[in-house]
Amino acid sequence: MAKTDAKPPKGVPEDAIDRLFGGPLEEFTPERNALAKSLRSDGRAEAADWVKGLAKPTRGAWLVNQLAGRKPKEVGRLLEAGDQLRAAQEEMLAGSADRSKLRDAARREQETIDSLLSTAEAIGREHGVGAPVLIRVGETLQAASSDPEVAEAIRRGRLSKEQRAAGIGLAEPATPRAPARPRKREERERRQRQQTAKRRKQAERKLAAAEKALERERGNLKRARETLEEAEQRVHAAEVSANSARRALDEI
Repeated sequence: MAKTDAKPPKGVPEDAIDRLFGGPLEEFTPERNALAKSLRSDGRAEAADWVKGLAKPTRGAWLVNQLAGRKPKEVGRLLEAGDQLRAAQEEMLAGSADRSKLRDAARREQETIDSLLSTAEAIGREHGVGAPVLIRVGETLQAASSDPEVAEAIRRGRLSKEQRAAGIGLAEPATPRAPARPRKREERERRQRQQTAKRRKQAERKLAAAEKALERERGNLKRARETLEEAEQRVHAAEVSANSARRALDEI
């Protein structure tokens, strides 16, 4: 099983391959086909066949490739820690019993993996990637310490599928932890939904009270208008009576 796509044959532009693996996952296949077609039209059949044979990365492998492009220094630290961990494992097989060196290398490797997983989660959140894929990303990052080919593929950002760590027997490798953030985010979202529901109920109660008060005041206004109308009628009757009395006086 190929861990990465091998070094391209002569005639394949390295920068084009970097853009292919580092670009959006949904654009991989059409961009790969377009590159192969362009190479074939230029008479580079071997290069075109090689490009055409490139497998579209799985979602987890694509996330690891994104890390190589966005966090090259952290990926470099991961590979350095992996080299040291692999060396410590080999020393133990050769008879050395420096377990503290092994534990220190494993700790630094796991710390770097955790940091990279945080970035992978942020990228994955934009693309609907769940916790199972992130776990496989962690396993792939850990596999760099046990397989130089995987390490090189991670460094170049050209993985086509996720990898699993393969220990060499006496190692005490760090176990990739399932990212806790998705669970924390779910708990946070649950609390937010509860708070939103609580605020909505409070707002609904306030609205009901306000509508009741509005109806009451409308009733008061109606009654006030009726009272005003009656008063205006009485005023009008009094004015008619006063005018009649004036005319009667004037006629005397």
